[in-house]
Amino acid sequence: MNRKILLIISVATVIAFLVYLLFFSENNIYKHRELNLKIKQLDENIAKTKNQINNTYTFEQLENDTAGALEKYAREQLNLQRPNEDVFVILYE
Repeated sequence: MNRKILLIISVATVIAFLVYLLFFSENNIYKHRELNLKIKQLDENIAKTKNQINNTYTFEQLENDTAGALEKYAREQLNLQRPNEDVFVILYE
């Protein structure tokens, strides 16, 4: 009988501690979820900003270059092709 009571008290203590950690502590599950969403948004903003910087830089370069550079950019970045021509796109992951 004594062991059962001790086991019940131990399990109840562990459950109470887990509930406290998940919902009531300073670093609860809601705060972690909120921070993970914010990290995702910031990563997306970084990717968009890098893309804008790269596009601005390449367009400034293209304005100063010849038509050959414009065609090269269109072929590489926009995957454009001439008639009767095959283009193979290699994606790195």
